[in-house]
Amino acid sequence: MPPEVMSMIFAISDRLTCAAACRVCHRWSGAAMDELWRSLPSLQPLFKLLGPLVKTDDGQDLHPECVLTERSWDLFRSYAVRVRSLSYVDDYYSNGISRGLIIRALAAHPGGILPNLRSVHWRIYEPGLSHPLAFCPPSLERMSLHLNDDEFLTDSAKRLLYGLSSSLAHHLKYFEFGTDSSSTDDASLSDALTTLLKGQSGLLELELSQYKIQDPVAVCEVCQASPHLRTFSANVLNVTKEMFRVILDALARRGTSLRRVWLTRTGGDLGNETICLADIEPMLQLTAIEDVRLWLDGKLELKAGDVRQMGQAWQGLTSLILCPDRGLGIPLRHLAAFAQWFPALQRFAARFDCPEDIPSVDEVQSRFKNLRRLTWLDAQIMDEQLPEVAEFLAVVLGPEVELRLNEYGLDAEEVLDDMLPWEAGYEDDELGDRIDAFYRVHKAIKRMG
Repeated sequence: MPPEVMSMIFAISDRLTCAAACRVCHRWSGAAMDELWRSLPSLQPLFKLLGPLVKTDDGQDLHPECVLTERSWDLFRSYAVRVRSLSYVDDYYSNGISRGLIIRALAAHPGGILPNLRSVHWRIYEPGLSHPLAFCPPSLERMSLHLNDDEFLTDSAKRLLYGLSSSLAHHLKYFEFGTDSSSTDDASLSDALTTLLKGQSGLLELELSQYKIQDPVAVCEVCQASPHLRTFSANVLNVTKEMFRVILDALARRGTSLRRVWLTRTGGDLGNETICLADIEPMLQLTAIEDVRLWLDGKLELKAGDVRQMGQAWQGLTSLILCPDRGLGIPLRHLAAFAQWFPALQRFAARFDCPEDIPSVDEVQSRFKNLRRLTWLDAQIMDEQLPEVAEFLAVVLGPEVELRLNEYGLDAEEVLDDMLPWEAGYEDDELGDRIDAFYRVHKAIKRMG
């Protein structure tokens, strides 16, 4: 069996199967072991190869009586080269590896502890740590970095980001950054982050969903430095409509490459503002866009003509979330306009307002062609409106669409979550029964005709 075929088989096998295969023969053992060590949930399995670990004030370290030999490091190295993905929480309580032990490992491996690492997810709690720099080889392509504590001082975070700027220049294809720290308010932290991102000319995906952007200039510079950026996800904090448009203008300049844009605009005094199509007009230049999510701390005003303009600009759009946090939602009758002008749309979630002038069945001229799920956020339907709403939805959606109602809407963080917006909500039995009854009646009439 060719080695590449064997690797493919073990790649789709579970860990127990791979572990059993390691005992079959030397050839199987090598391929199965590669798969078992491809992804590590922590550094402990690797460092336990050197000897028993004990907890110290600085984290997990080798037992004082453990003597390291060249053979010990050779064994360590033979497994370290197999690691392609690492997920690691760096704090005392999660039994992180001590700085002293990591320094000893670096001394024994000047070329890097994990020389073939491709992806790392790092969550850091302790101030002053720079461990990630020890696990950033030139092969690294994906990094997720989260600073998880207010004690993580701004200076420590800046040193870490500037260090990453030097060691990872032009290597990353995916970068995610987040922080729970109050240091988010420090402009110098934003400068350090911008410096890192400006050095990533090959960046394809950038997710800042857990980091509140306060400087639109940073977005502009990052977009200019990443000509092939395909994904941009961010939470923009306390910016005016004019500054928000500056951000959208920067994204628009990447119109030929961007495929996914998820944006939330939050802030204390923004709730009374009304956002209309003119305020987000630069996004219409994203002609290759496939996935758009907008959560706006304010009111959203869309007319039927606005829907037409959006549909003409985003002809390949397959996924859309429109979520204003205040005021009325999109008039429900506009759903027919979305059906007409968004033929490729497969998933759609929005706040809809249910006014009295719901179109009759005869007035509906369009039906969604490819839609598979509609989520109605903050759904509020009066009992007397239920029959008209059910008939309208039955005509516009078609029987293949899964309709879900969400009574409480989504907050900004939920909108930026990968799957949560599509898992939220419920199927309303009464509304669903009325829609099903409409289909059955029309199917019977068609058979009789």
